[in-house]
Amino acid sequence: MADRGIIFSAPMVRALLAGRKTQTRRLLSLSKYRGMTKFGPSNTAGFDWHFRRADQCWCDIRDDRLRELLPHSAADRLYVREAWRPHYLGDGVWDLDVSYAADGERRRIMDGEFEENDWSWPKAADRGNVPSIHMPRWASRLTLTVTDVRVQRVQEIDGADAEAEGCVWDSADGHDVWYVPGAQTPRNGATAAECFSILWDSLHTKPGTRWDDNPWVYALTFDATMGNIGQIEREP
Repeated sequence: MADRGIIFSAPMVRALLAGRKTQTRRLLSLSKYRGMTKFGPSNTAGFDWHFRRADQCWCDIRDDRLRELLPHSAADRLYVREAWRPHYLGDGVWDLDVSYAADGERRRIMDGEFEENDWSWPKAADRGNVPSIHMPRWASRLTLTVTDVRVQRVQEIDGADAEAEGCVWDSADGHDVWYVPGAQTPRNGATAAECFSILWDSLHTKPGTRWDDNPWVYALTFDATMGNIGQIEREP
């Protein structure tokens, strides 16, 4: 069990806030094996997976070891990192308020959410919104508790999972589509999985990572809680 940060785009943050999003898929990566390739099921007796290390040597591992190497695991708590900005009072003084780009909400930072030596503003703060990658733990307003982790190819997603990823059905005005608010809308009659494929390709453009490449991913299922991770007690 660990507390870690996780980045979401504005449309996905709004889906989290609306309670529509309870899953996220991320490109597969393994700690200690940067640059690994050729991941897939192992054909060696007693092992579940194999991959080629950066030095071109092959490795076979069991599923329990694979889960230890994933960036996230069940029972982890994830504080959502999103685009944000602090409030400047002038004369070199920053307020204890934070606004969020996804919906404009302004939140007061409470006692206990930060340590004194963590209280600093990124240099980008004086130019407006700060990118999500620069959001510190104390500025986060959403906390996710991971309940399940699956390793699969991205095209294995089904309709229920695509809906859990934030896809929404709309049948108004003669339009029968799944779509993600704030993202490109698929054609009429598109399935939820096709809707997710468009969302995936909007976020993954490098060769080998796109929908048609069918990369390996790890799928996280989680419970979302409104509140800073520093103010939420960990369940026993």
